[in-house]
Amino acid sequence: MNVQDINVQEVLENYNTYKFKISAMEAEIEELYDEIIDIRGANLDGLPKPTGYVQSNLEIQVIEKQTKIQQREKFVKKLKIKLKIVEDLVKTLKKYNQDVIKLRFYDMESIEEIAVKKNKTYGAITITIKNSIAKMQREYNKNKKL
Repeated sequence: MNVQDINVQEVLENYNTYKFKISAMEAEIEELYDEIIDIRGANLDGLPKPTGYVQSNLEIQVIEKQTKIQQREKFVKKLKIKLKIVEDLVKTLKKYNQDVIKLRFYDMESIEEIAVKKNKTYGAITITIKNSIAKMQREYNKNKKL
């Protein structure tokens, strides 16, 4: 997943899923750190290791958990970057368009609900969303080249 190639619409459509994934991964990372602490506590016998010492099963478990932590932290970082880029792009829109995008993708409201709130037609809201996403994608593509 190359962060340089962001599909604004995809990120918006998965906004809340990504937020949930970040929370779940961060909780999993904390659990892995706790497991490492538990494993290391069990491995503190203080005895010198013999010549030709081979890693213990506990040490291998610690290394595996540290690898998992690094992978999850990298995944979380990429998702956070994607969300930040799109959130910043939303801020470049006019206030009305920002409101419509936030209602639709952040608050998960239907187009019908937004149309009633904004006193607009279903078609007008659909066009606003489509145009806003296109504008943000153009802005992103233009700035990505810089």
